[in-house]
Amino acid sequence: MDLADYTRADATELRRLLAARELAAGEVREVAMRAIEAVEPRLNAVVSGPYEDAASAGDGPLAGVPMAVKDTLPEAGRPLGFGSRLLDGFVARRDGTLAERFRAAGLVALVRTATPEFAFNTDTAPLVHGATLNPWDTARSPGGSSGGSAALVAARALPLAHANDGGGSIRVPAAWCGLVGLKPSRGRVPLGPAVGEAVGGFAHEFALTRTVRDAATLLDAVCGPAPGDRYYVARPPVSYADALAEPLPALRVAVHTASFLGVPSEPPARAAVEAVAATLQSLGHHVEEACPVVDEDRLRACLEAVWALDLAGLAYMFARISEHELGPERVEAASWACIQRGREVSGLELEAAASVVNSISRRWGRFLDEHDLFLCPTTPAPAPASGEPDQNDGRIDSAGAWMEEVFARIPFTPLANLTGQPSISLPLGVAADGMPLGVMLTAQTLREDLLLRVAAALEQAMPWLERRPAVDAGAAGA
Repeated sequence: MDLADYTRADATELRRLLAARELAAGEVREVAMRAIEAVEPRLNAVVSGPYEDAASAGDGPLAGVPMAVKDTLPEAGRPLGFGSRLLDGFVARRDGTLAERFRAAGLVALVRTATPEFAFNTDTAPLVHGATLNPWDTARSPGGSSGGSAALVAARALPLAHANDGGGSIRVPAAWCGLVGLKPSRGRVPLGPAVGEAVGGFAHEFALTRTVRDAATLLDAVCGPAPGDRYYVARPPVSYADALAEPLPALRVAVHTASFLGVPSEPPARAAVEAVAATLQSLGHHVEEACPVVDEDRLRACLEAVWALDLAGLAYMFARISEHELGPERVEAASWACIQRGREVSGLELEAAASVVNSISRRWGRFLDEHDLFLCPTTPAPAPASGEPDQNDGRIDSAGAWMEEVFARIPFTPLANLTGQPSISLPLGVAADGMPLGVMLTAQTLREDLLLRVAAALEQAMPWLERRPAVDAGAAGA
């Protein structure tokens, strides 16, 4: 199999070829390694690996398909860094539940991918590793915090890669790198065993893919509760992959393009949403302008309290397990400001944040009982320059200042993290300079089936796979 053929195949097609014995697992592994080698010097997306000992179950639904794991998910015997010098030299002692499920599905985890420090930035440029670059334009950011995974999948080096999302970290890189980014419902994909929930319940695990069918097949493989999970979410009665073929009823689609906070939506982002709305209407769905009220000040205060406390907890845990001293010389400037703030968060502040989460969740829950889907931009603008925002900017001396730098750039994505509702970014827009723009759909809790079916219909009506980035593993001289 040559690189060009490999990069045209998604995970589903690679598995078909392997099952039919038209390809051998070793052949796929070898070409995947060459693809990573072709693009890595220009992207800086890999933090460890490739691993010659990478293994998988031989009979899983994705057996033999290569992938990457973001450097936040523990894999036994491999470095775990979280983009921080604080974990320098630390090696995970056991697998996370999701790592076990990737292996059971037959996936072969070849490399670990870059993330910003503590996975808390819309860019991926930690001091410990340097900037990861966007394959569409290497002067631009690939997004964060799953920037390394996004860069490799967008460059066609791998068909899919692990990612997680506490405020947009799957969907933002998907939008800026031209990928499918599904953030599942809270509890749909297990987080354990080391934690019961992450970032106060805001963070959810899954992956980045190039096709909707790969997202459906992978979700089938990894969803379902694990022993002791805080949220026990049963597997669906019909597989997500099978449900893609089911006809859609006429849906009620709410459309909104104005930012909830921070950066206003630019005209290309609004135009992309309007084009998708028109396509959905042409497919027989009812589309109307509608949106619940969002209290910007209360949302900001909630995000600051929950995220600052989480960063402080992570930092102290990492210092303990790595036996490194925690201080400003070990972490980046903005991280240190958040850690300091997190140490001061009171019980009353957390109670107030929980009240905000509850009120937002109730409002959006009622809204999505009245509307099947909420359609909006994933981000208000295409990818910014690499290095924006700078997590080690010494001028950032408060958690509030860093929260503004991060969340003002991504006004749409965090709400589904608070509510726990499933949300997907699709590469349905293109900016004037050719950079990808994501369009986001959100559905009622546990309705990933609906999101994926609508996404598949849009993939057929507004296909995106023929668009290729400047850094492309399948192109000569990539």
